[in-house]
Amino acid sequence: MSKYIKVGSGSGEMTWHRAMLDMEPGDYLLLEPGYYVWPRGRLLEDVTIKGLGASPEDTRIRSFFSIGENSSRVVFENLTLEPYGDVNTLDLPEETNSYLILRGCVLTGTGSKTTTISVNGQDTVEMYSCRLLNGTLSFFEKANFRLEMADCLLDYESEKFGTISLEGTGTAIINNSEIPGTVNSFDSSNIELNINNSAIGNLNLGGKSWVNVYACRFLNRDYSLYARGECWLNILESQMPSQLAIEDHCHLLMQNSQLYNFQARGESQSFLSNVQIAAAASLEGKSFMDGSLVTFSGNGDYPYFIFLVDQAVLKGRNLQFDPQNWPVLVDNDARLVANALYYQGAPLEIKCEHPENISLMGIKWTERKE
Repeated sequence: MSKYIKVGSGSGEMTWHRAMLDMEPGDYLLLEPGYYVWPRGRLLEDVTIKGLGASPEDTRIRSFFSIGENSSRVVFENLTLEPYGDVNTLDLPEETNSYLILRGCVLTGTGSKTTTISVNGQDTVEMYSCRLLNGTLSFFEKANFRLEMADCLLDYESEKFGTISLEGTGTAIINNSEIPGTVNSFDSSNIELNINNSAIGNLNLGGKSWVNVYACRFLNRDYSLYARGECWLNILESQMPSQLAIEDHCHLLMQNSQLYNFQARGESQSFLSNVQIAAAASLEGKSFMDGSLVTFSGNGDYPYFIFLVDQAVLKGRNLQFDPQNWPVLVDNDARLVANALYYQGAPLEIKCEHPENISLMGIKWTERKE
């Protein structure tokens, strides 16, 4: 039978040592503010641990927590969890098939390649109103997972490690959160990722990744999104202050959004509607773009504000052009087939090998001579 164990120094409260001896699966451990050390090697199985302080920082537990293979549910609430040195703070091994639930917690990492929360089994991780500081959340290759996150801050940026790494097979849902670092998927990944109303450093995606992004702000100034492999991307009402790049067999559907620079390579396909591109759009290989109400602008950061080479194709309807005196390149066997919604400036200058590959309606253009 489940029991409540209250740990502290008051009348009727149990000591931490006694609680560790008496605790069984199914128990609720209630901790008065203080600093506690979890016994090394002790597994967590079907336990709820809650801090009774005014904030999670009032009640701290230091440990390498490992979830037992017989556990179905472990809950942490209103606590700060700290690691023993350079080890995982929370570990879910391959044998686990469990729920890990964190509510109002602070988790601290080591700022190294050692991940803070390590998931390897068939597990569901739920994080609500949590902060992960100087650490990472990783789902490894053998994981079959589900992640639900809301109102969280994952405050860690690294050029070497992703803040969230999604390998294996699973679904991740991130709502109303801030993640200044990178969210990764890998060549071996088979995942669905949904991010809503959040601030994200950037996305680095590979493998088979089905990604939905709604009303998000991207923070990284080097690149906002890079996708390879067989990713399917659906991006709505989002802002990207830097580059969006796709290649291989990626598919992109983007609506009502703004980005700085667009690049497509390989056999990628893009469908854009009501999108503003501030600096340049580049298509290479056999990449294809179909646009409607897309604004292409130039700002001088690139020699061409539209760059089409190899066998790339740009098609569109009701496109808007704001070249700011910068030209277009249509080289090799690339094609530009579109009509302009409105254009009042000087004729568009296009450098091209084959003028017959250009069909522009609603806008005057001239061939640029070097």
